[in-house]
Amino acid sequence: MHRFFYFFIFLFSINNSLLLAEDEEKTQNKKIEVTAKTIESTKDVVTASEGVVVYYDNSVIKATKAIYNRNTKLLKLDGNIEMIGYQGTKEHSSHMEIYTDSKEIRFEKLFFSSDNDVWLFTDHAHRVDGNYTFGRSIFSSCEVDNPLWTMDFDHAIYDSKEKYMKVFDAKVSFLDVPFFYTPYLAFTTHNKRSSGLLFPELGYSALEGFLYEQPVFWAITDSMDLEFNPQLRTSRSVGMYSTFRFADSAHSSGKVRMGYFKDTQRYATEENLPNDSHYGLEFNYASSQVFQKNLPIGFTDGLYVNTTFLNDIDYINLQKDKLIHFGLTPLQESRVNYFAYSDAYYFGLNAKYFIDTRNAVDKDKTLQILPSLQAHKYLTHFLFDNLTYSVDFKINNLHREEGVTMRQAEFRIPLEFTTSFFDDFLNVSLGEEFFYSKYFFNNGTFVHDAFKYYSNIHKVKIFTDLVKKFDTFMHVFQPSISYIKPGNETQSPVGFSLLKEEQKELFAVGLPQEQYDLSLSQYFYDHSMNLKFYQRFSQKYYRNKKHKLADMTNEMQYNWKQWSAYHNFVYSHEFDKVRESSARISLIKPEYNFSLGHTYKQVLPDLPYVSEANDFDFSFGYTYNEQISLHGGLTYNLDEASSKQWRFGGAYHRDCWRVDASIRQDITPRPSGFTKDNTYYLQFQFIPFGGVSSGDSK
Repeated sequence: MHRFFYFFIFLFSINNSLLLAEDEEKTQNKKIEVTAKTIESTKDVVTASEGVVVYYDNSVIKATKAIYNRNTKLLKLDGNIEMIGYQGTKEHSSHMEIYTDSKEIRFEKLFFSSDNDVWLFTDHAHRVDGNYTFGRSIFSSCEVDNPLWTMDFDHAIYDSKEKYMKVFDAKVSFLDVPFFYTPYLAFTTHNKRSSGLLFPELGYSALEGFLYEQPVFWAITDSMDLEFNPQLRTSRSVGMYSTFRFADSAHSSGKVRMGYFKDTQRYATEENLPNDSHYGLEFNYASSQVFQKNLPIGFTDGLYVNTTFLNDIDYINLQKDKLIHFGLTPLQESRVNYFAYSDAYYFGLNAKYFIDTRNAVDKDKTLQILPSLQAHKYLTHFLFDNLTYSVDFKINNLHREEGVTMRQAEFRIPLEFTTSFFDDFLNVSLGEEFFYSKYFFNNGTFVHDAFKYYSNIHKVKIFTDLVKKFDTFMHVFQPSISYIKPGNETQSPVGFSLLKEEQKELFAVGLPQEQYDLSLSQYFYDHSMNLKFYQRFSQKYYRNKKHKLADMTNEMQYNWKQWSAYHNFVYSHEFDKVRESSARISLIKPEYNFSLGHTYKQVLPDLPYVSEANDFDFSFGYTYNEQISLHGGLTYNLDEASSKQWRFGGAYHRDCWRVDASIRQDITPRPSGFTKDNTYYLQFQFIPFGGVSSGDSK
């Protein structure tokens, strides 16, 4: 135990006097400095009153009265005590005791606030080296006079350096109405990542009963964390998901999630589920630099991974927050893409893996692309400037456990000569495209397990690119007409038609029909180069087909201030019917936005597998002020005169809390088909440390 003694120097002026107490051991370098109007001293006790200010341990303390005992090294402060400066905190107390030899401080009736407006009132408190122990307390971040939410607890421990609080026997009240209790709760009073329990997810479903999910968060390092999400569904069973997030470099990051949910036998039987267990593994990763240091000069590479392995779709449905994938559909697609490119070349390695959750019995018959290799040489000059070419080389590997598999290698070389006439007002392009491909078949018995195909195509294109600037706008006009004439083709060792049906199902070959392609594009820009209007029109004409005209397409969009109007139209001359039409009008402003659209798709005999549509959809968002916002949407099928999907919700935000509420109907894929689910969602967020949310799905 260190031994201390203090000496006092009295400096008198007209209004006040100074009391200085300094530690003799210079290594500690601690001192207490007190100023006051009146100072009285005896052999053991110094008393200061009237305008007392204490400077201690990087803090400034104001009080009505101060008493210092030389023997016990105890400084007592009474009256209207205010303490500021320590780790950005502010403290008000009726009585304070500072043990100067151990740096302990005790408070009575303490009001405590941090630098981010979180406050606490307690009947007593104790502080040692920035660590607080609070007694019976009330806690909030709202206005002190009439807080909208409060947390009452029996006792708590707070680390002011880490800004981390642990509370025991906590009760959360909103508008003085208790609605949440926990025997233990730990959280930070700042917005930095910290380990601990996250606020739970609460909900109720008529099908699955009461839902409770309790996330547990572990901030392993600044670049990685791990979250556990155990959940209980009282009418179904229990499960666990866990997510590992990491950033392994300044230009790459990823997520790994795995989970398992076990249904009761009764639930699986009643719902006719093919599996009573739902499990899976997901991995997402992206990097903009992989082998940058080892690549040739001028090359850049990247890697993208988005993979999902699961036994059925309920593995995803049971997650509260889903990772980003390629749509919540029964057919789950995983992708791995690596690429490297320069100004002249592109190389790619791509793989795709599909899981059809509707067809668990024949899953081994699903074709996978494992992998596909691509090399591309960008368009460049050949011999002289007007003659250009590019090269595409691909290797595809179509694999599956049951059924015919195929490997393919192909070359595609377009060669093009371009020249212009009439001072660049008219351009003419003459092209020749060469194509060669070889196919190898496995996993079956074939008369011919290899097939070669060669073809060439002649192309002629007449086009122009005109730009004219007017006083208030600029017009870009790009009409063109192309002519494609099939050349020759070679198929060996036999023609495509003589291959087995299971071989022909994997690919197709053949020359295109002789055709003319008329296209027209035009763009209007204002003087600030903002796009105001565009149109893209296309029509093909076949010389030798029974139906000469292919589908006509016309796409347009007009932008005016915050308004946008869009229309896309596809017309079939063969069937004299509209194949597809979509229109949308939108308005986007800071205060509100809405979008109104219509989609029409008709099934015609040449494409019988296209899904029909005749849907009207509407969505909106409205911000009343900084506190209140609304949003909603509707998809309505005009043929069935019924809604397909709808949603409506809103949010109310104040400085210390936020509430989000919504109700919606979704079409959800399930192991036994699709279901319509009505979902009710309610989330409270108590700023700055978390929120409570609940949902109801029926």
